[in-house]
Amino acid sequence: MYELVITEKPQAASKIAEALADYKPIKENFQGVPYYKITHGGKDIIVGCAVGHLFGLEQKTGKKGEFPVFDIDWAPSHEAKKESAFSKKYLNALKHLSKDAGEFTVATDYDVEGEVIGLNVVRYICKKKDANRMKFSTLTKPDLVEAYENKSPHLDWGQAKAGETRHKMDWFHGINYSRALTSAVKTTGSFKLMSTGRVQGPALKIIVDREKEIRAFKPVPFWQLQLLGSVNRGDIEAWHQKDKFWEQKEADAIFQKVRSEKQGVVSNIEKSQFRQSPPVPFDLTTLQTESYRCFGIQPKDEKAIGSEQWEEK
Repeated sequence: MYELVITEKPQAASKIAEALADYKPIKENFQGVPYYKITHGGKDIIVGCAVGHLFGLEQKTGKKGEFPVFDIDWAPSHEAKKESAFSKKYLNALKHLSKDAGEFTVATDYDVEGEVIGLNVVRYICKKKDANRMKFSTLTKPDLVEAYENKSPHLDWGQAKAGETRHKMDWFHGINYSRALTSAVKTTGSFKLMSTGRVQGPALKIIVDREKEIRAFKPVPFWQLQLLGSVNRGDIEAWHQKDKFWEQKEADAIFQKVRSEKQGVVSNIEKSQFRQSPPVPFDLTTLQTESYRCFGIQPKDEKAIGSEQWEEK
């Protein structure tokens, strides 16, 4: 009997095995999927891996294309999508490794999606209702050892339920509405696949509303007064306290009063101190935003900035 540690992807399995092993990990494979045998504190452990989501939501009954559909359940990804065929051997490997395991520990990414991945492996592959949970934010040895030594005896059910809810809402608002829109197009005598969803629909509404505002916008001219000078051998830039003048005459009148002045007087200086928390770690969206802002990397460039979908490597 041994403990089975379940990771989200092959690279994480390798890192965790190296971090926890008392000696050098023994690397083996099942149907080409790597796993690691290690000993930690005299305890036998096998570190296995998934490859992202091994399960997805599918309708249980009825014909594909009908709507609305609310009778859905989790099914192996390789059975529903051709592009997920590679995930079958990872599912089989975990099923094989779970047979002789006496204890289970989830070590997927500590976020909502990671919790759903771990939950589905535990209940549908390992046939268990719960498992231990390692919680870590980096794959460094100190963090991984601490996460293992202080693992929770239960899954993070708050994140697990939130993740399941998100996936179901994606189906109810995505699949059903998209099928309804596609069906509506058919009634006109033509055919076109239409797509909407929990995020896509509201985002499109915001874009449309903003575009209407832009098209209805009527520009109004305004004037501002800017001071450029130097103080203590440094440059200074200042703007008039009124900011925008909507009448040119008013701006011209004030400008005429000060245009011949060579010096100005600083009437008041205010200083303040404050505490600023360090920035939070990147999530996928902020990573994509900063990658584009700093380096011009497009979000579609998955190899450069990561992806929600895992590919076999």
